[in-house]
Parts: sequence; structure tokens; C-alpha cells
Amino acid sequence: MINWSVTYLNEKGIENSRTAVEWMLTHVLKLSRVDLYLKFDRPLSGEELSEYKPFLLKCAAHQPVQQIIGRAEFYGIHLRVNEHVLIPRPETEQMVEYIIRHADKVKDTLSILDIGSGSGAIAIALALHIPNATVKTLEYSPEAVDVLEHNLRFHNLTNRISVIQEDIFSWDCRQQFDIIVSNPPYVALHEMEKLPPNVGYYEPPMALTDREDGLRFYRLFSQCFQQWLAPGGMAVLEFGGPAQTASLKELFKNFENVVIHQDYQKDDRFISFFKPGV
Repeated sequence: MINWSVTYLNEKGIENSRTAVEWMLTHVLKLSRVDLYLKFDRPLSGEELSEYKPFLLKCAAHQPVQQIIGRAEFYGIHLRVNEHVLIPRPETEQMVEYIIRHADKVKDTLSILDIGSGSGAIAIALALHIPNATVKTLEYSPEAVDVLEHNLRFHNLTNRISVIQEDIFSWDCRQQFDIIVSNPPYVALHEMEKLPPNVGYYEPPMALTDREDGLRFYRLFSQCFQQWLAPGGMAVLEFGGPAQTASLKELFKNFENVVIHQDYQKDDRFISFFKPGV
């Protein structure tokens, strides 16, 4: 079944088809990925085949496998996901790793703001790996907030991570934060049609594009972070790649230690900077 499914998906132009098939079969059969191969001669029941076939057809239509099974993995944690939240990417894991490594350079007790939290991937990973941090998440979509709150309950983090359902452009922030992190919508509206179908067709447009030039959120951040960041505080923002690098450097030139970080493909992917201390 694995081999036949992989061949079928490859013919449909699906990337990483073996991983997708493994995810779907482990979900249907309730087995680990290792057991799929240790028990390779185990027949599938009629019920299991009936559950698996629609999954395979959805995957062949380029729907992300995480949406199909309703679950994603991010930085070693399990998250519920659906069509209302962005599926977390490995590139965002690199950003989380950077924050965890540098969090102790800010101060002992940390306050973190995660803007556009979606499923809560970033906030949950940071809370689990920075035990002295309290986190506020800002999310506008009510459907995404439902997913976020489920994931907080699942990881027993409702006492350390609070949820604010607000539009960032009208939010009245009355607190300063030691760390602000965001993976905002950064795809320009005219670039939406160029996205792969598994992204542009299936993932929420609100999480992908600002319906302008891809820089709307960063312009807001460049104005507001001087007030929202505590003295010496750090901001870390994901962005859309090398085409936006020069614009972001210009927007955040009034902050200190501005650094552009590359992803696994050696493309510019996130920016970090600090507010001057007192």
C-alpha cells in the first residue's frame, strides 16, 4: 500500500509523497512510522481501506497532509491544525530555536508576545522550552483562536499563555514585552496566484497575504515596537525571503543589532533586532 500510494502521488506531482503516505497510514492504522515497516505484511481491513482512500484522494488533489489528518508536528510537539490556521514550517522552527538560545540574554523572567499566533506553534514551543516565560498571543481569526485554545489545553499551558483576539492594527497595547515574535502575512497580493496549490488554495489567505505589498505588518511593527518592546528587548520576525531583505533593513534601521538570518535553503528568512536599553 505504501509503495502503490507513493507511485500514485508521484504521478500526480505531489512532493514528499512517501512522508505524506506514512503520515496518513500511521493515522489510520494507529501505528508508529517504524511499525509500518516492521509490520509490512499486515493486511488492511476493509474499514481501514475505506478511511484511507479519501485521505489519499485529498492528498492527490494537493491538500496538505497535515490538514487531512488534522495534526502537525512542530519543534517536537503535536498540534491540532485545520484549514483555518497556517501549517507550521521547518523554517519557523529555526526562528524558535534562535529565540530559545538567546532568551537568557534578555533577563531572568520573560514576557513574550506572539503576534498572529494561529495554531499557537511558536507560543507553545517557546513556553515549553523557556520555563521562566509568560506568553501573550494575539490572533484575529475566531476560527484560529478555537484551534489555538485547544492546543493550549492539550499542552496544559492555559495558565502561562493568554489569548487576545484582536486586530493588530487597532489593538491598544498597554504592556512592554521582553521578546516579540511574529510570522505575519508577508505574501504580496499579486504573488498569491504564484503560490503552490497546496499553499495558495488550501491555507487561509488571511495568514498568507496582507492584501497589499507584503510589508504592511512590518511597517506597523517598525512604528509600534519602540513602545511595545521593553528597554533591551528583542524582536524576531519571519519574512518572505531575499526580495524583502532590503526593505526590512530600512524599516528597522533605528533598532540595534539588526541581523538577517538564513533558512535551510540559505535564503534570508527572519530578522532579529533589539530596542536600545536604558
